Amino acid sequence: MGVHLFAVLLWCAGALPGLLAVQLLSTVTCDNDSLAAAAALGVQHINGRQKHGFRFKLQEVLSSKYQKVSGGCHIDVTVKLVQTKCHFTNPKSDDQCELWRRDERGVVAMCSIEFWVMWGLAEVIRHECTTRPEFTNEEMVTICPSCPELLALDDLTAVEVVNDAVVKFNRERKHLNYFTLMEVAQVTKGYAAKIGTMTWLKFVLVETTCPRGARNTFVACAPRCSDIAHHAFCQTTYYNLHRELGQLECELYPPKNTAPYPTGVPEPVCKPLFHQSPEACVCKDRLSKPDPSVHHICPFPLK
Repeated sequence: MGVHLFAVLLWCAGALPGLLAVQLLSTVTCDNDSLAAAAALGVQHINGRQKHGFRFKLQEVLSSKYQKVSGGCHIDVTVKLVQTKCHFTNPKSDDQCELWRRDERGVVAMCSIEFWVMWGLAEVIRHECTTRPEFTNEEMVTICPSCPELLALDDLTAVEVVNDAVVKFNRERKHLNYFTLMEVAQVTKGYAAKIGTMTWLKFVLVETTCPRGARNTFVACAPRCSDIAHHAFCQTTYYNLHRELGQLECELYPPKNTAPYPTGVPEPVCKPLFHQSPEACVCKDRLSKPDPSVHHICPFPLK
């Protein structure tokens, strides 16, 4: 009978809104009966390190391998994950996050996760994932001809529309500070009779240091640090034929640190947003033929 160990996952405070920096997971053993707990530990580690895109849920465990060593064991687990509707900035707990319907063009990930379980602690030492659409555009044509087509996140029309949507958000919403684009989350395209081609966009905004009414242009406004910034997850429709932007539907997420920032004290200089960081470049270089229409799970560790 294996030694029962507590799996403790450590990550940076604030990596997942609403969760503690140290979270006690289910009991893990060095026997095969700990497989569910080990898989849960791996998924929490992956979600805890997400700095772009959406969080994931476990769909199934595909394989596992245990190797006993002095003081514990080494575990290899291969899992299939499904993308949730919770952007990583969403403060909902994982169990509250809904899954995407087939016609919403969700994403799946096949992940290989390695652990050491030593002296009562479980630690993820590596994960590698292949992230892809649940169905390719070619597959969807045969399965659901009327379902939308996935477009690249940097699609030229999408980028232009999202920039207009940011201006519209700042004009219509009366927040204390201006918001700027954090990332494009998803772009899809479809067709309807009498309306023509429509482009559906999901994107995320982050609060900046520029107060409303400042003379700075939105481009010149620096994002606030992630723990004190509000975020907004927005959706809109663009009517290509008429070149018309539809209404914005946005969820506003509060900052993780709700304490008011001291008056007159300069805000700290923060790390760049993920897509402007060296980490994003390393992640992209490590991925094999990444699909441009989805946010990929970055390998860990990034070296």
